[in-house]
Amino acid sequence: MSAQRNGGCLCGSVRFVALGEPMRTLQCHCRFCQRMTGSTSYAESMYAVDAVEFSGEPMSRYSHRSESSSRQVHVHFCPKCGTTITLTFERWPEYRAISRGAFDDPNSVSISSHIWTSSAQTGVVLPAGTDCFEFARADLAGSPQAPARFDAPQMARTGASDPPP
Repeated sequence: MSAQRNGGCLCGSVRFVALGEPMRTLQCHCRFCQRMTGSTSYAESMYAVDAVEFSGEPMSRYSHRSESSSRQVHVHFCPKCGTTITLTFERWPEYRAISRGAFDDPNSVSISSHIWTSSAQTGVVLPAGTDCFEFARADLAGSPQAPARFDAPQMARTGASDPPP
């Protein structure tokens, strides 16, 4: 039997079922994700587009041009309460990111890496034993990047203008 995770928005108008295990769950610290969430970062589980089924209210969409790839990132959200449910990508049309916080049980998926740590805000702690990438997991040509791993939790920044370690 395949794994199934249910979730939805804050008001319950949008619901989804994600089938199977996510390809990965990561925490993104880029400025886009900070602005999109109004917080320090965005946690997302990556699925194949056809592995997630939606019901309820049709979602609204906002499209934003990525500063790094110049491709569109589409934010899909509840038109009633504004909860970001999913992202889709012009660059990767076969994938969909599901907001970790939108799962009924967000702890059912574990964060395997942190990306764009170069943009992390002060006060953010990068966990021990987790892959941390200064930018994306791969460059624009698709070449994998080398992660940093820490033996102990590590502050991403120590001051407002300090670069991460």
